[in-house]
Amino acid sequence: MKIKDIGEFGLIDRIHAKAGRSSYPVIIGIGDDASVLDVGSRNQAVTTTDMLVEGVHFLRDSIDPFDLGFKSHAVNLSDIAAMGATPVQSFLSFGLPPDMDVEIIDRFMDGFLEAGKGVPLSGGDTVSSREGWLISVTVIGVAPAGKVLRRDAAAPGETVWLCGPLGDSAAGLSILLGESRKVNEEDADFLIQRHNRPLPQLRMGRILLETGISHCAIDVSDGLLQDLGHICECSQLGAELELESIPLSRPIRELAAANGVDPYMWALKGGEDYSILFTVKEEKEKKLITVLEREEIEAFPIGRMVRGEGIVVYRDGSPMDTGKVGGFDHFRENP
Repeated sequence: MKIKDIGEFGLIDRIHAKAGRSSYPVIIGIGDDASVLDVGSRNQAVTTTDMLVEGVHFLRDSIDPFDLGFKSHAVNLSDIAAMGATPVQSFLSFGLPPDMDVEIIDRFMDGFLEAGKGVPLSGGDTVSSREGWLISVTVIGVAPAGKVLRRDAAAPGETVWLCGPLGDSAAGLSILLGESRKVNEEDADFLIQRHNRPLPQLRMGRILLETGISHCAIDVSDGLLQDLGHICECSQLGAELELESIPLSRPIRELAAANGVDPYMWALKGGEDYSILFTVKEEKEKKLITVLEREEIEAFPIGRMVRGEGIVVYRDGSPMDTGKVGGFDHFRENP
């Protein structure tokens, strides 16, 4: 059996099975956006780590070093946001070609530090690489003990909410790869920027945790269907989505129309938007709406958690065929 036969998440499940269940002081181990560690105080440590590999996560000729640095930090900060935690330190490790100009790294670091303003870089490692860039980032956050947002905390009947539009990143990537024809430079720049410089929704994560409005969240990094699928699997539930309720930006709608594609496929399967997806009990929805208005944050109800398995997407009131779940998988062919 090959790794491509089981895919990225099958491989993670296999590693998880060998590693076994975590025990105290680890409160959450493998299987969520970040690990949670009891450190013997009123707070818990929340830790995430991620890698970016040239040719897999980014094309160096298609992204400014500043944007690459920004994105490298932002994708990890987004995992901290999805737990409702506050980032307190980060670590950066590099594999770099020895003949690279140091000025490129200077610009990378400017972007990295810009994304994590107020989060000190506390260490890391540097090694030489013969095959391009390798970037590994670890971020540690803190959260009040017992309060972190979890993938396994959804309940039947809870509404599924999304903070911000989806699909812009995938649409921007399609422009960079030459798969979509630009409508105009301004819209193209907007979509490409959404791909190259995602904004982690740390404020939204903290609001959900501090108000107790939600106990279950995830960031949309691998596509809406795949990431909501993680909540379903961990919470042992199914979900129903209303396609037309998924928020789309004007530039993505116009790009899709000009290129004869369905913009919702970018939203359902594209990934790398890093919007927070969360669930809310019906009796807390009024409180959520009040908080969103006060904080001037947009979030949209897009579906509901239900008993059962799998995700059903309704278009114009009828179930639609979404094909394979899709989303990004490092070891399988991606949509």
